[in-house]
Amino acid sequence: MMGTIIRSTMRLLFRNKGFWFFILITPLLSTLVLSTHTSSLSTYKLTDDTKIIELEQESKKVAYHGGKGKYVVKVYDASESDLSEYMLNKITQSGIVLVCRAKTPRMTKAEADSRVKIDGFEDRMGSVIYLSKDFDEKILSGDIKNAIVVYDLSDDERDEILSNEIKLAFSQIRMAAAQTSGDMASILSLLSKMDESVPSKTVKTISKKDSVDLTHEQEDQKVMLGYAFAFLTLGYVFGGIFIAHTVIRERQDMVLTRLRLTNLSDARYFSGKLISGGIVSFIMTVIMGGCTFILDSERFGISRLSFIIMIFLLGIIFCTISLMIGILLGNAMSANIAAFTLWSMSSMLAGLYFPLDSTTDAVKTLSYMMPQRWFMNGTEKMLVGDNKVFLLLLGVTVSYLIIALGIGSIGIKYRNNE
Repeated sequence: MMGTIIRSTMRLLFRNKGFWFFILITPLLSTLVLSTHTSSLSTYKLTDDTKIIELEQESKKVAYHGGKGKYVVKVYDASESDLSEYMLNKITQSGIVLVCRAKTPRMTKAEADSRVKIDGFEDRMGSVIYLSKDFDEKILSGDIKNAIVVYDLSDDERDEILSNEIKLAFSQIRMAAAQTSGDMASILSLLSKMDESVPSKTVKTISKKDSVDLTHEQEDQKVMLGYAFAFLTLGYVFGGIFIAHTVIRERQDMVLTRLRLTNLSDARYFSGKLISGGIVSFIMTVIMGGCTFILDSERFGISRLSFIIMIFLLGIIFCTISLMIGILLGNAMSANIAAFTLWSMSSMLAGLYFPLDSTTDAVKTLSYMMPQRWFMNGTEKMLVGDNKVFLLLLGVTVSYLIIALGIGSIGIKYRNNE
């Protein structure tokens, strides 16, 4: 009898055009995302922490540059001189301060004040620096207050480090000016010699416990896999919802009542539906697996088999969850709305669209309730060659299935009693 339920369910699904839309389109969209050239995603990351990020204009946002705990400083450079370049490079060499510079040759102090008010509301940074147009002359004459203006926009204690780095750079410039004839070429030459005599400094980034430090290329691969997971989750969620539609329809048509007269238990009936969900997950995984052969395996950063196993486990989780939600709601329209809400909210909170590193602890804690978050963490470990994570993902899958089935069985019994 269970085999009959499975076969009838699959026949109903195969006749549903909406089912074929989701089961075919979402793997194709995921493949398209994975085939996209992603080097632009890391344009805001530096391969060398001593470099200055150049902004096209002063209105460009700098909040996206603050990865790995950098203290971001936005600079309005009206000077554009070699001396101002030297000072900004000295600031970046601390390894903590990240300088994002916009060259603004026509900007005045009043315009900088107005721009800071806008950036303070619309952007996120630690401090803003304005370098006046006659920066060189004012520095060499000792008029530091009018040469540079520092705006503190946060309560970050690292603003003291920035202040000390600026003072150190100024003291070296004044010392070089005092020991030379005063012409700019001589000053810059002496500053270069002074820097060469200073012991070299190496800045190392230490990862937190249980964290994974990825290269820029691996970060790009992780982002693309996250987008692929998002599209595939949509397909799996609606695959489970379409199975739930068959249960809703069979309840309305009294089919479930007639099946009970044949001594078929509710457990066997719903087991047949769950097995159908597993079949749907398998079919969609096979389609996605076939699409991946269009792409070079190096595109993923992980093996093709690892990717297929991960999406299959993810599919089983979401097919089961959406099936249970659809059955409990008992209405096709409500089930569709719940499915879309489940997909959009879980993908967002899991960090598939954007990283959650800078969010609050509450959001980070909530993100671990989303299945995709565990699979994204598993992806990070696989990117660095740790394949032992499969045991963790298997445990996560079993845990979510137990929770979904437990809550679902209670809800089904409650609805049956009604």
